[in-house]
Amino acid sequence: MLSSASWGSSTRGLGTLIAVMMRYPEISSVQYNVEDSTLSCTFILRRNLEPTVYHAMADQLTEVLETYRAVTRRPLRYIKVTHVVMDQATEIELVRDADTLSIEEVGMAIEVLRDLFEQDLMTDSHDLLEEELMLQEENIQAGLEVLKRDDAGRLVALRDEGRVMVFNT
Repeated sequence: MLSSASWGSSTRGLGTLIAVMMRYPEISSVQYNVEDSTLSCTFILRRNLEPTVYHAMADQLTEVLETYRAVTRRPLRYIKVTHVVMDQATEIELVRDADTLSIEEVGMAIEVLRDLFEQDLMTDSHDLLEEELMLQEENIQAGLEVLKRDDAGRLVALRDEGRVMVFNT
């Protein structure tokens, strides 16, 4: 792990990933990839998803985000939903282009996952008040703009036993 002093202009990127993890305790990791300007959010379910359930979830998630973009008349350039079935869990990854991503979409994706999987969606607890959550969302949206402009490199934030660790890979 690098100290923030060695990040130069990417300290805002670091702060953005930390803010995403703090605001959305359902996200197990978030990654910004500078090569293709994408943001990946990973979620963990406490169960194995059957292929039919995965495809229905991926279709619903994609449809919700595409509909939101159509209603707001803003383009959606790239969206991809993948999964990895593990021993007694499933990892779901949502990848979006950072150029058109809005923080509202992250919240919508989480709502879809909550609606479909309820208690199976792993969540880290937080004690932020509603006002703090709204401020976090504003900071995240501003930080996403900075990630698009700055050469932050590839940033990864992971949850580990209640802590958030950020790496520049």
